[in-house]
Amino acid sequence: MTELSNWAELNSDLLRAIYKELDDPFDYINFRAVCKSWKAAVLLCEHPPQFPFLLERDPLIGSDFDVYSLHTGKTRRLHVLEARNKKFFGQSQGYLVTFQVPSGEQNSCFPALLNPFTQTKVHLPFDSFNFYRPVYVGIDPIRNTSNVVIVMRGPSTGRPYVGFWRSENNDWALKGSLPGYVETYHKGRLFCSEYENSCTKAIDLTTGNTILEASFPTKRGFCSLVEGAGALFGIAQFGVNVPGTPLEKCEFEVYRLDENAKPPCWVKRSDIGDLMIFLNYNICHSDGFCLSASDFDGFSGNCIYFTKSNGMVGHYSQMLIGRYDLGKNRSEVIDKRSCSNTTWILPNFY
Repeated sequence: MTELSNWAELNSDLLRAIYKELDDPFDYINFRAVCKSWKAAVLLCEHPPQFPFLLERDPLIGSDFDVYSLHTGKTRRLHVLEARNKKFFGQSQGYLVTFQVPSGEQNSCFPALLNPFTQTKVHLPFDSFNFYRPVYVGIDPIRNTSNVVIVMRGPSTGRPYVGFWRSENNDWALKGSLPGYVETYHKGRLFCSEYENSCTKAIDLTTGNTILEASFPTKRGFCSLVEGAGALFGIAQFGVNVPGTPLEKCEFEVYRLDENAKPPCWVKRSDIGDLMIFLNYNICHSDGFCLSASDFDGFSGNCIYFTKSNGMVGHYSQMLIGRYDLGKNRSEVIDKRSCSNTTWILPNFY
């Protein structure tokens, strides 16, 4: 009888070739969990493009998440022990901001960044709850340094508060207030919406100075700023956050920032080509990201995927998944989910 092979001694080139043939994100997790040598091998290879999951949780402070794939139509259960008795806000590159639900004499919320797929956790240097949202989590594309975490804290009064964390020294390199609502991180700059002056401002991370300013093209500004194909897009939405508005009546406008214009300005676009924009529902604001449709079979670009409450009252109201076609100026319902506590999230296995 032939003895079983020592799986830990398989050639790293063979492991990378096998890894690239996987198409289910949960297979990536299982692959990396086999042993240290398998995990080390795939760190060296290019990670395949990932389609976002819709992350769902009921009850709101449970440790189990349902992750629904629009790509495969499958729903999987993800047990995240660190999520128990915690709420979460926002997402960026697969990370959520979590905070402890106060109970009894315990008033501290212990905010942290949490990757639900790897259960990696990064504690944040705040000790009271207001509102936290990750703006960017990942490699600094300008300075080519180690992981940079940028987290926004929006206080109930005063200006937004931002912290920057660099992993090479495990320290918060800069913390301070900014003149507007922090939207996104793009080419080494923070972009903020300043509603008092109806404009978008770009803040240099090194100096803290405003280096670009562009007036809003619409009265209400944008619901979200997203980066795609090296460009920055501003998204204006109509009807999504209005109770009672049918999803089919929801509309969007997309603008591209022209930094070379004098002065810089937002230019309306009716065609974003191969790009798909994903927007998360929020009663006050939305966050989003872009993907290339050509990376995924069966999907076409020039569209916006979004979520909208069906208007029912209570934690168990439905969340509708919609798709807006920019070319046809039309929204359609493509799915319904029973959980209202949802967010689009890009799986991150590092």
